[in-house]
Amino acid sequence: MQTLLVEIFGPLSVVFVLFVIVSVTRRLIHHFRFRQTPEQLQAARDAFRARLVHPNATQVEQGIGALLPQSLLTLYEDHQMVLTEQIEIAHPNPSSDEPAEWIEAFLPLDLESQKYACDLAGQGWGKGFCFATDGAGNFYWIPANEARQADAAVFFANHDPIANEKVADTLDEFLSWPRTIHSGDAELTT
Repeated sequence: MQTLLVEIFGPLSVVFVLFVIVSVTRRLIHHFRFRQTPEQLQAARDAFRARLVHPNATQVEQGIGALLPQSLLTLYEDHQMVLTEQIEIAHPNPSSDEPAEWIEAFLPLDLESQKYACDLAGQGWGKGFCFATDGAGNFYWIPANEARQADAAVFFANHDPIANEKVADTLDEFLSWPRTIHSGDAELTT
């Protein structure tokens, strides 16, 4: 009986091992062939940061067919803020059971950044702009309207499970909450 099993499954195990070896080899070749040099990685980072400090609100508003709130436009005038990464924003109520909000990075105010954000209209949430990410595929976004508003609510679009949660009544309120900046080894609380 044992020899029968070896005769039947022996060739299959050899094929499986060969398949694994070929797959791993192909992946390693692809990884090394298409990896970027440190200079290319730095150039991509510099280009991203340049897009952050050169917002294109007109392009975004034409693309989504609505006007962004003034508070969002003002946010992108604060270059120090939009270039900041790894921000932990605490809810103002110390007794709140709500966990702190995490912004891994702000997204450039252009249509290119929205290609990689969630599809707000497709989810039935309306027109808006994803202005920050938590780094795990979730986004902070603000609605856009037919007329320019002074400010608007901030929402958190979660992809797993799909959900849309109101975080703050206004962007100004959200950005005024206590925050800690975690960049590398340094921590700065504001």
